[in-house]
Amino acid sequence: MKRAGERLSLIRSMSQQCIAVRIRLLSRMVTNIYDSALSPFGVKLNQISILVFVHLAGEVGYDALCRRLKMEKSTASRNIERMKKKGWLNIVSVKEERRKILRITPAGEVLLGKVHGVWEDAQKKALNLLGEEGAEVLCGIANGIWKKDKAR
Repeated sequence: MKRAGERLSLIRSMSQQCIAVRIRLLSRMVTNIYDSALSPFGVKLNQISILVFVHLAGEVGYDALCRRLKMEKSTASRNIERMKKKGWLNIVSVKEERRKILRITPAGEVLLGKVHGVWEDAQKKALNLLGEEGAEVLCGIANGIWKKDKAR
């Protein structure tokens, strides 16, 4: 009987202390705020993240995009194909290097301009949810990890 009690205690500990569960919960809640705001434009937060990154980079390969945004290649590929069909991204094949380069299209740039207002509203809602101090802590952690990762 004690063994079952110990197991239950361990399970409760995992339930109450798991960092990954807490981060995923926050991620879902915050992502939902942005996705809901962006839905009238037929775009999701993941896609906006890709468009912003490609726009700032000028052009970027799939691998670099996935590394920088910490995105699975299959997720990135699905989103990129959807954005290509909507005319927001161009994919250029570099045959001698056997890779594909992404470039934002004028329509993609227009979309970023159109969604900026709703993005700002979503940003305010996310800040309200997390609190200013919570948002600063999360951004600080993420920026610190990005800097370490970039230095490698």
